[in-house]
Amino acid sequence: MWKRNLTAVALIGVALFFLLYLRTLYVALADILFYAFMVVGGYEMVRVGKKAGYNALWLPLLVYALAFLPLFHFYKLTGVLLDVMLSLILLLVLFILQRNKYTLNDTLYSIFVLFYPLVLCASFFYINHEAGNLLGLFYLLFVTLLSDAFALFAGMLFGKRKFMLDVSPKKTWAGVYGAYLGGLIGSTIVLLLFDVFRVFKNFGNVGLIRIFDQLYISVPVYLCFALLCTTLAIFGDLAASLVKRKMGVKDFGTIFPGHGGVMDRLDSLLFVAPAVCLFFTIYNGVVGV
Repeated sequence: MWKRNLTAVALIGVALFFLLYLRTLYVALADILFYAFMVVGGYEMVRVGKKAGYNALWLPLLVYALAFLPLFHFYKLTGVLLDVMLSLILLLVLFILQRNKYTLNDTLYSIFVLFYPLVLCASFFYINHEAGNLLGLFYLLFVTLLSDAFALFAGMLFGKRKFMLDVSPKKTWAGVYGAYLGGLIGSTIVLLLFDVFRVFKNFGNVGLIRIFDQLYISVPVYLCFALLCTTLAIFGDLAASLVKRKMGVKDFGTIFPGHGGVMDRLDSLLFVAPAVCLFFTIYNGVVGV
């Protein structure tokens, strides 16, 4: 347990260094962290798939990763779409040209890896630059990480009734309730930091510093959205557990002592990030930010 706790503290420290220091110097510096997660997460999925008998077509995935940053920098979401189209076309061309080497299952698994995690990771970049900025990133991290933490401790302390035993034997209903409590607490912390006290208003490159001036609007919006995000976080965790179960592995990797691999840490974030993107994109359109 001490390894898990020490690793968690180190990961939080690294994330805060990128978000509260490097990002204030230049917004795109935070992309280094997201890009590292995307590349390593993709590698872990390819490696785990190989152990389970899936020979992923690595070249289209590599092309997506290499082309992502310039295409996103110049074209944002349009660039991501172009990158996906380019990678899919290349993948299908290679499947035809190397039809004796790769099976249909190999190709389908490669498409799966392209979207989970590579395309889903694009949400981190879009939040950073366009949809919520620092506020959006903090909301994503606090709600997701606290829901995970409270789910873990509630499950350890009170977990008796199993939740989706055939997907993950360790999940309990107490953990589910703990996740919602943690998500609400995480949302409240972000509400206090941004909408109430506006702690980061003098930081460089903050972007959006609050959602609404009126707290009677902000409070229900923050808390209701936290319930949605927590639900997605739970399903993200379950999805990762199911993938690992199907692949016959305990963890996606070993890079983080006590936590497994990058994908073991991204599981919930990958499901919540698109919702945060959508929320702040709609917010920008309605409020006119």
